[in-house]
Amino acid sequence: MKRTETGELDFDALIGPHLDAGYRTALAILQNPDEAHDAVQESAFKAWRKLHQLREGSPARPWFLAIVYRLSCRRTPSWLPLPPNWDRPAVDTFMSPMDPQLVAVLRELPMRQRAALWLRYCDDLSVADVARIMRCTDTAAKQLLLRGRDALRARLTSRLKEDI
Repeated sequence: MKRTETGELDFDALIGPHLDAGYRTALAILQNPDEAHDAVQESAFKAWRKLHQLREGSPARPWFLAIVYRLSCRRTPSWLPLPPNWDRPAVDTFMSPMDPQLVAVLRELPMRQRAALWLRYCDDLSVADVARIMRCTDTAAKQLLLRGRDALRARLTSRLKEDI
């Protein structure tokens, strides 16, 4: 962890590189750029206040994204991790477009499976980090990911068969 000359943790060096990832996560949850910016700002403030809780040697990215994830989920009652127009690129987002069929199938999955898949494959977090963010064990996170992938595969396969 980077420290200042006085020995304190350098907050900007720890959290600054992860603000874009926090914004993408908040935007995916809140579906509103202004709300997402507010959520990231509030999350950064919470992270600054709780910086003492970050363990020595622990990576700051999953810790900060957990704060963004939880705060954003609290701001919206039912989280769909994919905005309605996610299959079309938005001007001010960092996200790339997804296949519309994949988006439709992801929307059919249970919320926790969608969240686990989002954090693992869209935010590129490890299984351990997904578990930490979702407040479950590594085994539970692996199960959510496995069930989510299986459900995706089954639904996509059945849609392909329907198209033939």
